[in-house]
Order: sequence, then C-alpha cells, then structure tokens
Amino acid sequence: MHEHAIDPGTEAVLHTLARQASGLTGADVERIVREARQKARRERRHLSFDDLQAGLAATRPIWPETLRRRMAIHEAGHVVAHLTLGTARIETVTIDGPQGGHVEGETYSLVAQSEAGIAAQIVTKLAGRAAEEEILGSVSAGAGGSPRSDLGLATELALAMETTLGFSKQMPLLHRQVEAKFAQLADGADLAIRVNDRLEHAYRQARELIRRHRPSVQRIADALMTVGTLDGNELDALMSDSDRNGNTGS
Repeated sequence: MHEHAIDPGTEAVLHTLARQASGLTGADVERIVREARQKARRERRHLSFDDLQAGLAATRPIWPETLRRRMAIHEAGHVVAHLTLGTARIETVTIDGPQGGHVEGETYSLVAQSEAGIAAQIVTKLAGRAAEEEILGSVSAGAGGSPRSDLGLATELALAMETTLGFSKQMPLLHRQVEAKFAQLADGADLAIRVNDRLEHAYRQARELIRRHRPSVQRIADALMTVGTLDGNELDALMSDSDRNGNTGS
C-alpha cells in the first residue's frame, strides 16, 4: 500500500480552512460543506476552496472592535496561564468562533489529578478575567453566565476539592456528592466560604501571573486581533519571543 503525500499547496489550504473552522462543531462544518457543495452544483462547477472559505466566513460574528480586543486579551490570558503552568496542550485559540473566544486543547490528565494540578486549573479558568482586569482595568461578564463558563467551571473545581476529592482541611475523607452541586453552596455558608477562599487565592495567583507575563499576553492578543485564530506552534513562538530575555513586564 502506497502512501500519498499531500502537496504543500493543498496542505496550506487545509491548514487555513482548519484554522477558520476553529470553535465550530462537526455538525457545523458538515452543514457548511453541504451548503457549499450545493451552491457549486447549482452553478455547474466543482467545489472550490473559495466556496468553503466563504461558508466559514459567514459563520463568524461581527464584533465591535473594543469587544474584539477584550476577547483577544481574555483568551490570551487563558493561553499564557496554560502554557506557563503546563496544564494543557493547546491546539488552537480563536476570537472568531460562533460564540466568541475559544481555546481548544487537551488537559494533561496526570497533572490535573493532583491537588496542585487542580488548583492550577482553577488559575487558568480565572486567567481570562484576570487579564481583562490587569490590562484593561475592568472586567466583563464574559467569564460568567452558565455553569460551563469560566467562573462556573472554576467554582465547580473548587467545590469538588472541598467535597469529593479529599483535599478539604475539614473532614477530607467525607465524600459529599449531591445531585445539584451548587445547591451545597446555597445551603452551607461555611462551605461557600471555603470554596470562595480557594477561588480568591487562585484569582490572586492569576493576576500575578498576568502581571509577570504581560508582554506575552499583549503579543498574543495583538496576533489574535490580526489573524483571528492561532495554533499551538504559533502560540509557543509568541511566548518564547516575549519572555526569552526575561522581560516579565511591570
């Protein structure tokens, strides 16, 4: 069986399309391809790269420049935290997804199983908000909202540390799993205080991390403003370029 190498031109096209599709689901991509193919058939021609690119471009929301800048700084904060703390391998980051900013990657599972690793994950969840506060001087509601938001996921991790993972300083062996996780916070003031203390500590760490690596955050945010989507190799290069000489900002 012979392997067929992809020529550089085709590989570049596929790479471009993959970047533009970052943040879309498989169903989204399938729909875009189907609609582009139907359009090409109606016009009695072959499906082209331009057809797919136009379909992908139509899915990108048009944000005001100030909001796009905030999203870029927010996502750059997440990226720098992940790369600095070694909590995940990042594949792409985009500010052109259907719902706005999005980091796609794989969490290092062995790191995440330790107390320090889970605490680091909380820091990365809060780093987007921290970047907004440190660089823009204010925060948006973008970190909050649903249980799957940054604040929702950070709270869920901190709550698990106190109730189910055995890391609480009070009764660590007692497993307190309930169906409605966040109901525990409403019913138990002491538990809410301990969870909030973990979140406050993580947020202080996130803000300090952003201050130390501010040049990297700004450089990645600037690149996102220009191209919309960056892959893991590009992010690594931007980090090393910013911090190679030990410039950690003020």
